[in-house]
Amino acid sequence: MKNNKKHFALTILTLILLVPGLLFSACTPRDKDTTIKIGAQNYAEVMLMAHAAQALIEDQTDYKVEIVPRLGSILVLEQAMQANEVDIASLFFTGGVSGILHPDYADMVDLREEKWRDPDYIWEFLQEKEPETHGRVWLSPLGWNNTYAVTVSRQLAEEYNLEKISDLQGLSQDLTIGMDDAYLEREIDGYYPLLEFYELEPFKKPVSMQINLLYKAIQERQVDVGVAYSSDARIFAYDLVWLEDDRNLYPPFHAAYCVTTEALERAPEIKEILEQLSGKVDIDTILRLNYEVDINDREEEEVAIEFLQELGLLSS
Repeated sequence: MKNNKKHFALTILTLILLVPGLLFSACTPRDKDTTIKIGAQNYAEVMLMAHAAQALIEDQTDYKVEIVPRLGSILVLEQAMQANEVDIASLFFTGGVSGILHPDYADMVDLREEKWRDPDYIWEFLQEKEPETHGRVWLSPLGWNNTYAVTVSRQLAEEYNLEKISDLQGLSQDLTIGMDDAYLEREIDGYYPLLEFYELEPFKKPVSMQINLLYKAIQERQVDVGVAYSSDARIFAYDLVWLEDDRNLYPPFHAAYCVTTEALERAPEIKEILEQLSGKVDIDTILRLNYEVDINDREEEEVAIEFLQELGLLSS
């Protein structure tokens, strides 16, 4: 009987010593055992924001962060997220196939309806649908809209006082327009919808070309008007003028981080950490950062950390 009491007392003492440790372990984030993987395609702005995310998370937690680069397309990045091979997407765009144009939303989204031009409506739609449909959470947009940009040389803009797309009315039939191959065939916001939406006469000559050739072609007046990508640094580098989409032909393509719900369960604080950048990266800022990478040939990581230091978001 005495031995049983002694054994019982030792058991109680052991539990008293062990339970606090177990409770502490259960309530403490697995900082040093958790690796956060950031997936990115291989162009300037997504790699810049991937490095910015890595630097912020590593600065403010003990998590290990790994960038998974060179994912060939947004579809490859999405597949990697669904397979839990990456935790964070850098970046998704609200109006793209990772957003409202995702095939799973085809029966819900009709871009001819005005509500799909409202960035707040799109944001609320993604906030509601994405966690249940795709197991991911879109963080608040970073601040820039990476959309199509109808662009002209500064010389042409000054010659005809061009500030917005509707200013091309009465001129288009005498001008050539350059674009990528895909734009000519886009049914909602491509070349023919552009003509109809803005009541433009067909351009004298539409020219399809690789997007990398377009910017210099506009600058040198090989084409008069070009349908560029709005966040491409070459708009800035070649001193081109981006005409305002004053009738809102294009849906919003706002850039945002996207995080899997599984990752947020493991590391819930990364949402608040990354949203320190929300609204901080407007179109002029991303053009400047892309310029440093694409034109001045600087490393994405160096430029990203420099930007975070400008914002005062890093502790050192």
